[in-house]
Amino acid sequence: MPKKLSNNKGFSLSELMIATLIFTLTFAGTIIVFFRCIELSEMARNSSAAVNASKSQLASVENTPFANILATFNNTTFTAAGVNGRGVTYVTSLDADLLRVTIVFCWREKNGRIMGEDTNINGVLNAGEDANGNGVLDSPVEMTTYIYDTT
Repeated sequence: MPKKLSNNKGFSLSELMIATLIFTLTFAGTIIVFFRCIELSEMARNSSAAVNASKSQLASVENTPFANILATFNNTTFTAAGVNGRGVTYVTSLDADLLRVTIVFCWREKNGRIMGEDTNINGVLNAGEDANGNGVLDSPVEMTTYIYDTT
């Protein structure tokens, strides 16, 4: 009696479905990682621009005569090119010859995430924005320096 030849070449439907599921999950994971990398790249670019704008503001403060710093820069705002944000400069007189200058820059990412406490990006501490209760805006980009009158 001749044997019937069985043709077992190819994949079964269940094998194809499992392979498709694995491919889909891998592809989805890769896409999620790709978009997260784009977000992190934007955050790094905005952070760098905010640091540069804050350094420029600090240089302006340092190039101002000591007697004029408090009146000229306290609670003043500034912006950075290409960043949807605003910085603010706080000047505190610690005594007649010493000032503390704090520069803070807050911004909004394209995905809507706010970096810093200034949720409406206006450079002013509004009700509900001071998360830690210290009376000033806080941000990942924040610089503090002390300026002493040498005259």
